[in-house]
Amino acid sequence: MSTENSAVPVSPHATPMMLKWSETLGNLASTIGKWATLFMIPMVGITVWDVLQRKIMKFVGDIMLNNGWLDARNWMYDNLLGWLPFQSTLLQELEWHFHVANFALVLGYGYVYNRHVRVDLVREKLSFRKQAWIEFFGVTFFMIPFCLVIAYFSIEYATSAFAVDEQSASLVGLSHRWAIKSILVFGLFIAALAGVAVWLQTAFALFGPRGYDFPHFTIEREDEKLEKRKIIETMDATLADGSDEEKRGNSSKLLIRQIDDATFEHAGESTSQRVFKYLGMLVMIVVLSLVVHTFNFWSWLI
Repeated sequence: MSTENSAVPVSPHATPMMLKWSETLGNLASTIGKWATLFMIPMVGITVWDVLQRKIMKFVGDIMLNNGWLDARNWMYDNLLGWLPFQSTLLQELEWHFHVANFALVLGYGYVYNRHVRVDLVREKLSFRKQAWIEFFGVTFFMIPFCLVIAYFSIEYATSAFAVDEQSASLVGLSHRWAIKSILVFGLFIAALAGVAVWLQTAFALFGPRGYDFPHFTIEREDEKLEKRKIIETMDATLADGSDEEKRGNSSKLLIRQIDDATFEHAGESTSQRVFKYLGMLVMIVVLSLVVHTFNFWSWLI
């Protein structure tokens, strides 16, 4: 392994401030992204309930219609539907509300953990420093400016909805449309902070000391590349002897890059790390309040 990519042990007190802040911001995006995945649970539950409600009611209604039970069918549609917790239109709008919250808040997480889509066959064959240069220019001139520009217009998007008290176009739809639009602002700023975290790392890798190596968010080191080559060789061997189960296990490692706790080792349990951790939890509480506010949950609960 080259000197450029070989790890050099450095005491925690000597850790550069750029890396500490990079990992702190990355951990903030990671914390919010992990909590945001919990929005998948109500989204799936609401979707399942919506489908079951519509299909079961239609199935029962068709049976009543075929048997001539028109009065019972009309009573069911006029009364029973009103007793259900949510109507179908509300459920469908809630589905995309939770989807917006989940998608917007995991943007930063996806970038920090390098889980987003990359179509860069040329980049994968370049050295660590050349990849760092591509990442540096991409983050500086595209990723961070784009997130900030869209966040700026998202603020106007949300404030205008608040000013006119925008509601659903459906008469039985959800209200407080400004709340779900505000979540876009949170997500884009978190994504921009994730870009700053990567920018700090790539700037340190390019302009910092050559002998100091560290786990990078978005760029694979030589040892990771070697591990991938071994996985590919093992997959080739399993294709020859027909052991498909082992091949599937190895292929999953190629699709998802595993970043362990060592990536955040410099941040540790510092004061700034704890502050940003609590900040991430506070953001999620605010976002959750905005989500439930979109369907006037408080008055419905009372």
